[in-house]
Amino acid sequence: MRDLLDIKLLSQPFETSENPELKLENSKMIAQIYSKLENCLSVLSDMKARRSFIYYGPIAEELGLEQKQAEIKSIWEEELLSRVHPEDLQKKYRLEFQFFQLLNTIDAAERMDYQVITKLRIRNKEGKYILIKHRLAYIGSSEDGSIWLALCLYNMIYDHPDFNIPQGVIVNIKTGKIMDSNQQRFTDILSLREKEILQLIKHGRRSKEIADKLGLSINTVNRHRQNIFQKLNVTNAMEACRIAETTGLF
Repeated sequence: MRDLLDIKLLSQPFETSENPELKLENSKMIAQIYSKLENCLSVLSDMKARRSFIYYGPIAEELGLEQKQAEIKSIWEEELLSRVHPEDLQKKYRLEFQFFQLLNTIDAAERMDYQVITKLRIRNKEGKYILIKHRLAYIGSSEDGSIWLALCLYNMIYDHPDFNIPQGVIVNIKTGKIMDSNQQRFTDILSLREKEILQLIKHGRRSKEIADKLGLSINTVNRHRQNIFQKLNVTNAMEACRIAETTGLF
């Protein structure tokens, strides 16, 4: 799943934005403010340059993280991610992939209204798993709509029985609407007809065979194919089938 994320995130065209240096510096300031305001670990990732900036709040000491590298040559904070429970890590990647797919259907100006919120089990400095709240937001896009800057926040979860964090959701923080919860996996991205056609494509059927089987014109089938590719943000049938399987559309 992380390989799919890498392909999608890093293969974007990233056409030059106006004042990219200023936007990056402002985003770094936002990340640093969050780390101080919420006592959290804040990670700003630059997809175009394939690097991240890390700002260490007090939580870093609890997790036993070495507070040395303020900048790393990766979009993944490996030292921290290596401490996440394997099941939670895969859940995190799966939800983030779906988040990326969703944001590609949304106007760039509205993307900051959405966040991924995930509960993670992370090993602390004593090697014991503790619960951490993870939030992901994309806070910068290139002129062509490429998702450029991502902000990840890692917070301690309050130790109180009435305080709870969802296992994993995508939420519109402007309206409070939850876009995805637990096992619900954007099943409405594709229509029933598009899913039916994609299933047939998966089994090696060509457009004419699909048209004959479903009683459709070949032009209609080809139009559905293009709609599927556009919705899933892919360029070929093999990639569309792979994404549909990994995101639970099949």
